[in-house]
Order: sequence, then C-alpha cells, then structure tokens
Amino acid sequence: MPYSVLPFAEDHVEPAARLFLDAYRREQSSSPLLPSRLLEDPAPIRQALAARLGNPGVVIVQGQRVLAYMLEGARFAWKGQQAALVPEYGHAAVEEDKRDLYQRLYMALAQEWADQHVHLHLLGHLAHDAVLQETIYQLGLGAILAERLRDLSAVAGAPEVRIVEERDPRRLLDLQLEHNRYYPQSPIFVRKPVDQAEVLAELDAQVRQGDLFLVAHDGDEPGAYVTVGESTHEGEGFLLQRTNTAQIKSAYARPASRGKGIATALLRAAVAWAQREGFERLFVEHETANYSGGRFWRKHFWPYVCFSMRYIDSSM
Repeated sequence: MPYSVLPFAEDHVEPAARLFLDAYRREQSSSPLLPSRLLEDPAPIRQALAARLGNPGVVIVQGQRVLAYMLEGARFAWKGQQAALVPEYGHAAVEEDKRDLYQRLYMALAQEWADQHVHLHLLGHLAHDAVLQETIYQLGLGAILAERLRDLSAVAGAPEVRIVEERDPRRLLDLQLEHNRYYPQSPIFVRKPVDQAEVLAELDAQVRQGDLFLVAHDGDEPGAYVTVGESTHEGEGFLLQRTNTAQIKSAYARPASRGKGIATALLRAAVAWAQREGFERLFVEHETANYSGGRFWRKHFWPYVCFSMRYIDSSM
C-alpha cells in the first residue's frame, strides 16, 4: 500500500505521541539515566504536540496507520536568518523504512519552510538513534548542540581547590563578560551579549530563580565558575522537566585557570550540591563546536539528545 503525506492535524496527536514514546523507550535502553516519567505519564508529550497544531507539520500514513511525523516547534531569528526548530519530541517514525520515511518528512517540511523564506533548519533528536543520525547527515544537517546527563557518583581526579558560593552577581560580571566574548571566536561563532547592564541583568535573574554560582578564585578575582540550579527551562532539557534533575546552566574558566583540574573540582562541587539538594541526576547542554568545553563535558557526561542544523540557499 502506498504512503500518503498529509498535513499534521489534531487526530494525529495521539499516534504521534505513541511513536515518540516508542523512540524514547529505545533511547532509555542506551541512556539509562533518562527518567521514566514520560512513559508513566505521556500527557506532557501529547500537550506539547497539541500546543503546536497550526505550525508547519506533516505525517506519513499508510491506510489509517500513522508511520511517521515531523512538526515545527518554534520559529525565530538566529544567525541572521529565519530559523525553524523541530524539537526532539517533534518527530518520530516506525523502525521499518525509517530512512525513507525521514527523507520524505524532511523533503515536505523543508519545502514549506523554503516557501516561507525560512532558511535555517534545526532538528533535535535522540542521541543513540544511529539510523536517524545517518539519515539527517545525508540530508545536510550537522551537529550544533548536545544535551548530556551524568549520575551523582564521585568525580574522579579532582584536586583540592577552594570553591565558594558567590551570592553577589556583580562579583562575576567581568568573568561573565569574558565568557560571552569567548563564544564568537572560532570555532563556535555564537554571538552573546556583551553590554554590561544586560549581562548583569541576566546574572540577577539567575539569582532570583534560585540558581547558585560556584566559584574558584585566582588570587582575589574569580577565575572559573559553574552555575547550577534545577532544570526548569522551557527550552533546554524538555525531557527532564519536573524529574528532579539539576542542571549546569553555565560554566567558564579563564585561560590561566585551565589545565589545573579546576573545572573538575567545580564539577565535583556541583555534584555535591546536587546530592545535598536531593536531586537524582545532573544535566548540561553545550555547543558541540566548543573545543575546550566540549572535551570536558564529553569526558564526564553522556549524551541523550543532540541538535543538528542546516542552512539552505537564502536566495530561494
């Protein structure tokens, strides 16, 4: 029986949720730190899909059976382009003919985006789906972000470094400005705010929401830090929301503080804080092109979600 490619509609929400949850179960077998909350209560996935009805989206059906779906989650301006994001729960397919199904899904949705002058396409996807990763690579999407987990076991190899809890964001302003100036450099090329008032406002907002700054000093000045808090952000870590998960929300070490084990000591302090606060796991999101940071996170954390992106010709 031939396939039919149709617009995503309300009656596709339930079968789409089931397809994603099947994929989540498979990912959990490779990422056992993933919580089972969504499998026990799938309502958040159904609600997230239903909330995006009306966004560009497609399903592939065979008779009455939904075989695959792909649904835009958000649209925004980024890197000088209009961007569309398909979140990690915004797509799934049956295992049989997965390559062909994903090629058909993307072909249909990418044409709709091109018709609407959306030239930057982003896709979140579960980290251990090798068939999907190879398929989207062949479609021209390359890695940009990774979301990673670790348990709260001891962090090996950390030296004894004095770590303090900083309560005054103004003490971290210069370090955060240096951090933000690091991102536009090669090979990351991500623009961050460098206006002092804007950066201080962001630090103040983190304090108000209960995040904690753990800092290692170089003499009298902060030389490295991590920011930790509960994973509650509506964008990052969607699959971990309301699962008693802590998050490393930011981290940076000045060049003079690198190569001394200070980052490892800060991670040890973050894990100890998460244990004291009764969390079950620790989560971080990072740019895959971040040479120094990426090596560190890959050593201490394990991936469960990746994000890939593709530019298409903006003259089309």
